[in-house]
Amino acid sequence: MKQRNILALGLISVLLLSAVCVAAGQEPQAAQRSSRSNATASSPRVDINIYADPTTLDPALATDTSANRGIEQLFVGLVDLDDETAEVQPELATSWTVSPDATVYTFTLRSDATWSDGNPITAGDVRYGILRSLDIGADYAASMLSVIRNAQAYHQGNVTADQVGVTALAATSLRIELEYPAAYALSVLAQPCARPVPEWTIDAHGGGWTTLANIVTSGPYLLTEWDHSHYMLLNKNPDYFDADDVQIERVKMWMVDEPSGLQMYRDGVIETTGIPLDEMSAIRRDPLLSQELHIAPTPCTYYYGFSVSEEPFDDPLVRKAFIAATDRRGLINNILQGGQQPALTYTSPGIFGHVDGYEAGVGIPYNPTQAQQWLSAAGYPGGAGLPSVTLWHNESPGHQAIAEYIRNGWATILGADVSLNGSLSWIDYLGELEKGDFPVWRLGYCADYPEASNYLSDGVRPGDYGGWDNPTYWALLDQASRTEDPTLRAAIYKDAERILVETDAVMLPLYYHTSVQLTKPYLERTYAAGLGDIATWRITRASGTVDSAGGQGSSYDGDTIVAVPQGAFTTTTVITHTPTN
Repeated sequence: MKQRNILALGLISVLLLSAVCVAAGQEPQAAQRSSRSNATASSPRVDINIYADPTTLDPALATDTSANRGIEQLFVGLVDLDDETAEVQPELATSWTVSPDATVYTFTLRSDATWSDGNPITAGDVRYGILRSLDIGADYAASMLSVIRNAQAYHQGNVTADQVGVTALAATSLRIELEYPAAYALSVLAQPCARPVPEWTIDAHGGGWTTLANIVTSGPYLLTEWDHSHYMLLNKNPDYFDADDVQIERVKMWMVDEPSGLQMYRDGVIETTGIPLDEMSAIRRDPLLSQELHIAPTPCTYYYGFSVSEEPFDDPLVRKAFIAATDRRGLINNILQGGQQPALTYTSPGIFGHVDGYEAGVGIPYNPTQAQQWLSAAGYPGGAGLPSVTLWHNESPGHQAIAEYIRNGWATILGADVSLNGSLSWIDYLGELEKGDFPVWRLGYCADYPEASNYLSDGVRPGDYGGWDNPTYWALLDQASRTEDPTLRAAIYKDAERILVETDAVMLPLYYHTSVQLTKPYLERTYAAGLGDIATWRITRASGTVDSAGGQGSSYDGDTIVAVPQGAFTTTTVITHTPTN
């Protein structure tokens, strides 16, 4: 997997995020084996910034970008998604067959894959991982896996494990039966919630099985240090079945904010990082750093949500007024400056079922006059009597800058008194958000698989919206999941989008992300939404010059900005779970 899972990754990494959370890589994969200055030729190493401490390394419980960044390096999947194309490719499974009605998949697994404790990885481990995600995992995991026969019924306690459509036929043979044909089924099986996990270790250590002392993993890297809120250190797994193709032998994942990450990049401590919003202009003018700036589109959406249980957003006219008073293009031009696209709908471009709100007339565009009319119709002419509200975001200078810009617009157009609260860490923020008590709040979402249901179903948690529920909305998504005709399915998704962002107006999509990253010239990496698979990255040569900030750099003759056409995402996506941080 390259992978709520997130997104810099536009502001994904910068603000996250994403965010963040996801996204498809753009850089070629080089096979050169030379080293950089702080590593020997036989031991290439890379230091990166992941911004936040992973909330968990348990694949069944992961719901955010930070967690999936670590899980991607530590645990193999039944199948994988290519970081550059997001196409399904073999990983633990070497091949598979599909029944004529496209509801039964039979996988042949590798016989040379082992856990880090030496035990073989078997079809039974895959089955156990899926059942465990359905048993103890979040509703998000169950929603993702609901394409499997009886998965939702098992999650809800209505059937037994033997009735779920996952069967280990032999140590290296697995059958998965689906509820209905789904073109995205294999992409779902690449997600963390479908990954094999070691049952014997979990039985022995319970919830503590992913601590440094107990964790047993299967991926290209091993967890060797975890200084919470500071860094994780990963070393190459010599027993990984594809170890010969893993060039980078040590990965240090720092957990620092955007400004600190940029300074570490300038000082040559880390090789790739996102960019604080207030530094974009300076970096574009910098003769060296502008050469190391990479910008590319990525299928992630940054949005605000409203709690329908909190005044004044219990009135849909007020929600519509606040949305119509939001200048997305001004936000992008004046604050973000990273080539983002304004978003009227939730599902990002390149995902099947995406609706261009501006062309299709779906969503609520910037219209100050209409905003004032809606607010007046709700009983608050000119903002008179409008209760004060608090806009929540997790701790981040980037999120703060976005919130300040939007608050100023709401104050000017609506006369709204809006305070900001960005005091919570990412982990604490997610915990509080689930209570549904934030009147208006921010998140980002990145695609796990290329279907609008991933956003509209998996990426919408009613609890966050103060218990918002619309039976018509959920019935549309259920209908779409069972509709094979792509034209009809796209039309159903369009109707669902309209309810979410216009009729009920519980979500304010702000923009579709771009990946905005600084990367040293000697590091060739992919640019998925999320870190992607570091095992495919390459150190191409030693850095030799010292840049103006005193850090290690090197000359670079390539194009300044990597611009990937939007069409690159028309049939594929990336994988970074939401929410993005």
